[in-house]
Amino acid sequence: MKEITLNDGPKRKRRRDRSRTEGSRREGSREERHRRAEGLEQPQRTPGSERSRREGSQGRPGRYEQQPVKPELPKKKHSRTPLIVAGIVVLIMVAVYLGFGVYYMDRFFPGTTVNGIDVSGKTVKEVENLVANQVQDYVLRVHEKDNKTEQIDGADIQFEYVSDGAAQQLKYSQNSFLWINAYFHPQEYTMTTPTVYNKAKLKEAMEKLDAFDSDKVTEPKDAYIDETSSGFEIVEEVEGNQLDEDKVYELLCQAVTDGKTEVNLEESDCYLKPKKTSDNKKLKKKLASLQKYWDMTVTYEIGDASDVLDYQTFKDWMTVDSSGNVSFDWNHIADWIGQLADKYDTFGTDETFHTSLGETVTVTSMNYGWKMDEETEAAWLDETLKSGESATRQPQWLESAMARGEENDIGDTYVEIDITNQRMWFYKDGQCLVDTPVVTGDATKDGYETPLGLYCLFDKEAKAILRGADNLTGKSYNTPVDYWMPFNGGVGIHDAKWRASFGGTLYQGNGSHGCVNTPWDQAGIIFDNIEIGTPIVVYKSSINQGTGSVAISQPAETRVINEQGVEVSPESSAADTTTGTTTDTLSDPTSYTAIDGQ
Repeated sequence: MKEITLNDGPKRKRRRDRSRTEGSRREGSREERHRRAEGLEQPQRTPGSERSRREGSQGRPGRYEQQPVKPELPKKKHSRTPLIVAGIVVLIMVAVYLGFGVYYMDRFFPGTTVNGIDVSGKTVKEVENLVANQVQDYVLRVHEKDNKTEQIDGADIQFEYVSDGAAQQLKYSQNSFLWINAYFHPQEYTMTTPTVYNKAKLKEAMEKLDAFDSDKVTEPKDAYIDETSSGFEIVEEVEGNQLDEDKVYELLCQAVTDGKTEVNLEESDCYLKPKKTSDNKKLKKKLASLQKYWDMTVTYEIGDASDVLDYQTFKDWMTVDSSGNVSFDWNHIADWIGQLADKYDTFGTDETFHTSLGETVTVTSMNYGWKMDEETEAAWLDETLKSGESATRQPQWLESAMARGEENDIGDTYVEIDITNQRMWFYKDGQCLVDTPVVTGDATKDGYETPLGLYCLFDKEAKAILRGADNLTGKSYNTPVDYWMPFNGGVGIHDAKWRASFGGTLYQGNGSHGCVNTPWDQAGIIFDNIEIGTPIVVYKSSINQGTGSVAISQPAETRVINEQGVEVSPESSAADTTTGTTTDTLSDPTSYTAIDGQ
């Protein structure tokens, strides 16, 4: 039989109370959830009230009074979830940031450009490949004059990229864990692209450019002075389009080495330029100098003739330096003066002469005629040309004549000696003052003949003493003459009072030593009217008139010459006639010798 315990009732009561409590709790919980949903705060329960409620339910009256039950609010707690979530987020972000940092350890940052190529996220190898691809497409554009452009392809010059680690060095400059900074500060890099090319191929490519085509090239030309019909003018320079080949080649080599894609030949001063332009100051000064000479003339007046030297003749003699200073070639000046002298000089030339007997003979000018002073004239002409001023000039002469004619320079005052007919004439101003027989040099003795030719009287002397020695015997002599007129050294015209006859054939065996022995009175007429410089024509006529000698009365010689060759008075001299005067009958010319010939 089951034992019943008396205190079982209270136990059941406690179970019922517990059930109510739990029910209340459940209701409280529902109420609490409801309040929470509505945003209301549940009041908290105190331990005392809960205990009183339980004791009351256990049947302990008199000890505790039943109190109304108040809902107990839950205790407020601090949540850690946000911190945990934040921490997780931070960790994720750090992991992502570090991940990108690791990613960019061998890649370039976003926004990075190298030589204008976008290399964002590219590895060094990829960047080098991009650069290599760019190099393969390399083209050098050559800008020329007149907006013309040509190009040289990299393939034509074997242009290739060669890595030298430059890209890697750029990557090293980027700290991979600072990758985020690149989004705000993109980086642009310029690196020298290491390349190689064939210089010989580059030169070949350069020479194939139209700019070097000889058919299309115009050489530069300097401005210059041109002669026109009215003077001179400056012709402007020609710029041309010819290039300095060495300079262009150097420019292209440097451009290819530097990886440049364009060059401008005009801006790089590669075109050859004229050295002298139309606004050149020195060129303008030269123009002024030349213009001055355009109208310049130098006129030489010689007799009735004149010779004009003008620009067309002397322009080839001129040198105008860069400063406009003018000089003349001395050899050209001397040559021109020489030609002028050849034209007008008669000294030493053959002259045509019309004799008194109507014959025309040719005589050679021995010491008579015109001979220009070429040295003086050349110096004068040089200075005159340098001055640039026109001038008129009568030249200086070393030798001159009494006249200037078309056939000869003898004129109408002269002495004419015909050896063949032993006859002499003297004309003054066309009038014959003397026509006389004479005795000339002995034609039978060597060296005694009177020399032929055209001479001039170079001296005259009254009361002269002819001193000398006989060429054959050596005997000296001192012969007085009243009129001495030399024309060829010691040969001259003089009176011969010791002769009694003249003309005929006396000169053949009884002639003089070369002088022209003349009757005393005729010699006096000539002496009184002749001037130094008068021409004396000596010739042999082809016509012999056959005239014999003529006796001519001569005055007695009154002058006495002693053995010392000094003239003394007749009173003081001895009566020895061999040392003094001669008589008309003396015929031996060897006894009386003039200087070089009596």
